[in-house]
Amino acid sequence: MKQIAIISGKGGTGKTTVAAAFAELAEAMIVADCDVEAPNLHLVLEHKVKKETEYVGNQTALIDNTLCTHCQRCVEVCRYEAIIEKVQGGEGIRIPPSEVFPFIDSKRCEGCAACVYACPTQAIQLYPEGTGKVFLSETAVGDFAHAELYLAADGSGKLVAEVRRLARDEARRQNKTVLIDGSPGIGCVVISTITGCQQVLVVTEPSQSGKHDLERVIKLTGHFKIPTEVIINKWDINCKVSQEIEELCSQLGVAVIGKIPFDPMVPQAIALGHPITRYECPAGDALRGIWGKVALENE
Repeated sequence: MKQIAIISGKGGTGKTTVAAAFAELAEAMIVADCDVEAPNLHLVLEHKVKKETEYVGNQTALIDNTLCTHCQRCVEVCRYEAIIEKVQGGEGIRIPPSEVFPFIDSKRCEGCAACVYACPTQAIQLYPEGTGKVFLSETAVGDFAHAELYLAADGSGKLVAEVRRLARDEARRQNKTVLIDGSPGIGCVVISTITGCQQVLVVTEPSQSGKHDLERVIKLTGHFKIPTEVIINKWDINCKVSQEIEELCSQLGVAVIGKIPFDPMVPQAIALGHPITRYECPAGDALRGIWGKVALENE
């Protein structure tokens, strides 16, 4: 079972456009959207959800007010300022101090358990907390694993690992390759996305920020010793920087597998929710040629 990840150094380079095109051209792959913080591959892949599960990826502290003695130890040890004094019955109402109780804001709580150990009456305990939803959907090109991280929830890297596990299970069962649409950048979400992959394709753009962030991503994939190739999107809007990117890749020992020209048809296809390869256009032609090379390498 092979796993191919498509990532980028920065957002907005066209990574998902490339991933959607490759998914349609491949015709028989398990597709995974691992950009759980801002998923958008589902917008250009017609799909029907066939399985939905909540992912419990964190723990949050809760206080039993019947055991609380208001000693304030939890407030003192919480470095995230997640514990506040809350008035029972409404803010601003004058009521006895005994009716004021500590409250843990789940959006701030990191589940570190410092308050649990500090509480002398064991009034605080950690409880599992749902951090997102994981979906397995059906598409015309194969099964599609994707997820949605809850607002302000922590643990995006762990949620990515769950999406990949689901995709791998389906790939083993169906004897298919996994195509992953990853996140931009070099953070833990990207590391969780590329670990264990046999190939990484980095989509960049001809700008100075695109060039700078591309270099960081190549160093990341090099650290994990993952074979990496580069795709330059909209290469003809700045031929000079495109040439600089090609020279940089040559210096770093990474091949530029293809270049996609600027094409006004791309935003039109995205607006319609279609992969660009459904249309006869310069960008579609370029992507078909690049996919031919990728498919040949993975035979």
